[in-house]
Amino acid sequence: MKLNQMTNLKHLLLIPFVVSFLGCLNHNKGNEQKMQSESTRTVQEKTFIELGGEKQYVEMTGASDGLPVLLFLHGGPGWPQTPHLRYFNTDLTKEMILVSWDQSGCGQSYMHSPNPKNLGPESLVNDAHELTQYLKKKFNTEKIFLVGFSYGSVIGMKLAEKYPDDYYAYIGVSQVISVAESWDVSMQWLKEQAQKRNEKAVLKKLDLIEKKDSTVCATILDCFMSKYELVVKYGGTVYDKNLAKEIEKAESMYEDYKDYDWFEAFNYTSARMDGVAFRTDISHIKELKVPVYFMGGRHDWNLPSIVAENHLNKMTAPIKKFIWFEKSGHEVPDEEAERFNQTIIEIVKEKATSKG
Repeated sequence: MKLNQMTNLKHLLLIPFVVSFLGCLNHNKGNEQKMQSESTRTVQEKTFIELGGEKQYVEMTGASDGLPVLLFLHGGPGWPQTPHLRYFNTDLTKEMILVSWDQSGCGQSYMHSPNPKNLGPESLVNDAHELTQYLKKKFNTEKIFLVGFSYGSVIGMKLAEKYPDDYYAYIGVSQVISVAESWDVSMQWLKEQAQKRNEKAVLKKLDLIEKKDSTVCATILDCFMSKYELVVKYGGTVYDKNLAKEIEKAESMYEDYKDYDWFEAFNYTSARMDGVAFRTDISHIKELKVPVYFMGGRHDWNLPSIVAENHLNKMTAPIKKFIWFEKSGHEVPDEEAERFNQTIIEIVKEKATSKG
């Protein structure tokens, strides 16, 4: 047989082996891609989970089930943040699994169960602890991140103090420390605003509020709302009035919240909890064994952030940092959404990488 014929024959004999080998490579590559897609599924779950013996609404969203988990505790008590998070904070879901929970007595939890068996300061903490354990197990993670917003920061501080091994870090947004101290700072600011404008009717109303006159303070909730209306009047809740309209839009644009009566649920929760939120004082919590970050709006005169900053300065923690938002009032996650999202992402990335 001639040399060139032998060479051609070898090539012909090798073809089936090459085809077979390439087929194996493609098959293995396909298996790897399949395994990868199976191990990093997108998280998009809206469900009811039993917490404290009650079905409560939990929403979990993330680009991958392998991302760090962040539990967001809303405020009020009785004012859910789920529609706000969908509208203003979806960037978070690219870098973490964002968990929004409608606490007992509000949101979809309230619509599902308008008269929950348990509803109080301690039951909310217990429910949040139970949810934390659920999330750790579901996403196979040793710890999660914790954000507490407004009254949710009371729940968050108590959780971080009692169960430090559950959390990589605690982030308090519009952090509550002592409502009485915040009240005094807020009232002083209101007097200054009224005096600047020479608004005698407002000064008279502030005097009635201070004296707890029954015309404005029949209940502790009435007293709070009387002051709150004045804080709103002077721009001490949402700094930019245009953003206030956006926040209202966020609360009404989603189908599953269109029939939700925000104030009915808020009033229900306040009554069930006997106004305890307005007497809150957690200034005794002076040490946390997890990194602590407080975020406050420079123009928050509902719960003046200076009170939280002063308290953080006295606290002991592995890491502690106060972050001011210069264009925000009380609603930091909505008012400066882009910066808020990026700040949260930076904290989560840093702590998740270091496993701190």
